[in-house]
Amino acid sequence: MELMKKHTSLLKSLVLTAALLTTQSCKEQLQEINTNPNQLNESRPEYLFTNATLNFNLPGRSQLIARYGGVMTYMQYVVADGASREGLEGTYANPTQTASPSPGLNYYGDYYSSTGRDLNRMISLIDELPADQKQTYIAIRAITKILDTFQAWRVADIYGAMPYSQAFQNDKFPLPAYDYNWELYKVFDQQLKESATVLKTPPANQISLGQQDFFYQGDVAKWLKFANTLRIRIAQRYESRDAANLTAVLTDIATNFNGQIISSNAESFGYSNLRDWNNNLDDINALLLQYTAAYPFVEFLKSTKDPRVAFMLRENDFGPNYSRYRTVKANATTETQSLLNMPESSVRYWGKHVFPASTDGVYGLLGKSRVVTLGVKTGPSQTLNYLSNIQTRLFLKNGGFKTSGDAGVHDDETVVDGSTIKIRTPFLTYADAALMMAEIAAKGGNGLGKSAEMWYNDGVTASFNYYKDFAVATGVPNAAATTFGDYLTRYPYKGLPSIYAQAWVNFLTVPEEAWAMWKRTGYPQFVDYRAGQPSKIGDGTGIAYMENLWNGSLNLLIPRRMALPTPQPQNQENFNKAVDAQKTKDPAYGASNVDTKGRIWWDNK
Repeated sequence: MELMKKHTSLLKSLVLTAALLTTQSCKEQLQEINTNPNQLNESRPEYLFTNATLNFNLPGRSQLIARYGGVMTYMQYVVADGASREGLEGTYANPTQTASPSPGLNYYGDYYSSTGRDLNRMISLIDELPADQKQTYIAIRAITKILDTFQAWRVADIYGAMPYSQAFQNDKFPLPAYDYNWELYKVFDQQLKESATVLKTPPANQISLGQQDFFYQGDVAKWLKFANTLRIRIAQRYESRDAANLTAVLTDIATNFNGQIISSNAESFGYSNLRDWNNNLDDINALLLQYTAAYPFVEFLKSTKDPRVAFMLRENDFGPNYSRYRTVKANATTETQSLLNMPESSVRYWGKHVFPASTDGVYGLLGKSRVVTLGVKTGPSQTLNYLSNIQTRLFLKNGGFKTSGDAGVHDDETVVDGSTIKIRTPFLTYADAALMMAEIAAKGGNGLGKSAEMWYNDGVTASFNYYKDFAVATGVPNAAATTFGDYLTRYPYKGLPSIYAQAWVNFLTVPEEAWAMWKRTGYPQFVDYRAGQPSKIGDGTGIAYMENLWNGSLNLLIPRRMALPTPQPQNQENFNKAVDAQKTKDPAYGASNVDTKGRIWWDNK
């Protein structure tokens, strides 16, 4: 007897699903929600798992680019290059207004139109198998449930409400009600615990995902550790509302799972992208061309002489490894030579101020576009980048470069065939987990056998190794020769602020988590930066700060949540109830759904 009826081949299934995902507009994705999953052509569940997770969480350029202008800008890793004061202001929320900008994260649409839909369909298919066949898919079902829970949690985490218990059941619930984050966090924990329990001692004769699994290649032990680590992350998110739950989760993991959480970089949760992913550099090099590294992030790395600076930032053009600089140096006019002779011009890493008032001339080159035009005695003027880019190779194949002859490519920057580069998108790394546990231990919680200092040291070391491996794999200049050195001796554990500073640096490639940490803890803290006045930013203490978003008259605010997408008209009543329920539960939610400077219930710091 066949495992399932096969109406079409697997290839047709992949093509059909890909076509559906790529042809739907963003508007359609937001409107066509909460419906029964589009019928997937039936196939073996392990193959459907691959299909359901293709280009996981970054299915298109819009999701990738939204990170730059949203959470990466909010957390002051980057800033729009050359933006006017008004342009910078538009990124942030004005405290006097009720409508605020959108962070641009499409978790909601992606969940209901692709990953959540397909993963739930997969679970249903397994549940419908004959008992003897279903028994062989128990581990795969548990893994699929872990992944669906992760995806649903991300939605609830920033939208606050979502149809969940009634979702994907159109026959039974054509107009699904919404569930709320203040209930779902325990639902998510229970689901993760149940899946971890299955994976702890799976039945015999389990079918393995193997190479169909682009996360862990079917390694059940790693999925178990991820599930436990995710339980802690979710519980920590709600710590200020329910500290007892965090304690209970840690006790359960210590007692029933022998403290098994992600414990090495090899166990980090991430997605190994297909080789052709993000390889269209003409389309997706916005990070290289439209954004500049932000001053607070650059100054923190410089002030601490952080060895990760070589992996995280790209040198500016003011050095002998760039042909245009050599041309300028050899033929500089008097005015150009004066600029080159400035001590600042020998520094290879500079960041741009992020606050709107910094566009005033008083802030000099650090408030302007990264490009400066320099005159030479003979020939045309030369344009050079005075400010630095974030190291775009951490996000894009070759960092957006196509050939070694591209303008702006330095002599030591190699460009290779993008199809030979593998990029693994991180979601929860060992460094993330270790610094999370350092915070828990520092507050007197269950450190699962390690002290806060031990976890801190492990986290910072793991972060260095993670970024070095990433940089070497993507061809970042001189990455292989960069060593960790005495960084931990110079910047040892000094309590919670040091943990938060290191987490901020580490979250560069997972900026959504930096945003969540700031909302949850208030760190990094905002401080003023005014021309000619002292500032804590980059003071060398090892404590990170961000710039207040001063526009000349008031400090603007970072959006703190996404607006709940409008459903199909038939479900408007449930939508209205969801918005009203959140406003009633916590007045800090904001004046309206689109008041995104308001807060999700867990965000009460």
